[in-house]
Amino acid sequence: MYNLPNCDCLNISALAGLFGSTTNSYKFLYFLSLLDILERGKFDNTLTISFQDIIVEMLANAWYPHNYCKLSFGKQDQIGKAIDSLKLEITEPILKFTDIDKTLLRKTINQNNLAKIVNDFKKNVPFRLLRPFLLEKLREFDADYEVVPQTPKIANQYFDIYKPLYRFNSNNYKDSNSIILHPEWIKYLKENYAIIRGWASWEWLNYMQQRNPSTPNLVNKLFIPPGREPLDEQKNIGELF
Repeated sequence: MYNLPNCDCLNISALAGLFGSTTNSYKFLYFLSLLDILERGKFDNTLTISFQDIIVEMLANAWYPHNYCKLSFGKQDQIGKAIDSLKLEITEPILKFTDIDKTLLRKTINQNNLAKIVNDFKKNVPFRLLRPFLLEKLREFDADYEVVPQTPKIANQYFDIYKPLYRFNSNNYKDSNSIILHPEWIKYLKENYAIIRGWASWEWLNYMQQRNPSTPNLVNKLFIPPGREPLDEQKNIGELF
């Protein structure tokens, strides 16, 4: 359905392959959350994004479909369990969907101890997402378990050659805790934001439809609706849909 805009200086086929062989929700939520952070930061090409900022955005994006609409992210998916493990005091602006840019929701999530969630997230997700951009170099490693620990070093070393979506703040896997997006990718994402966002949302919808085949009107249950008033303040949240 979506054809990503071409760019001679970037590997668009790698971007298009981000969600290939995806078995859980992390890649979808991760990429959509990156887009949210970039848009909110006005696509500043000096922006460094911490793993914690990304996971907070991911949890904020997952809260509505998980808590409000009771959707399944998959039998083995951990994002719902991560949300359930938090003590979230959801206030009226969030419930009435007037917290449009998720400021209050992110603040509420950040008030929790997220160390375990961030540590679980950083084991694989930010590194595996880069694999399509660095295939030529990562093929040099025989075992799959070697690829992830080597990704920061490879991404940083070949940042200006292969132009992966981002690099890390350290060459060392264990010390990596933030990403720096490639300025040419930031320019591309800014210029084509509506198309890229639509494509990622479409891929997210297809993934969720496979895991919620009997759920009607699924497209309207993936993202927090802007400014919608509750149907009945006395109803249980899970009964609204």
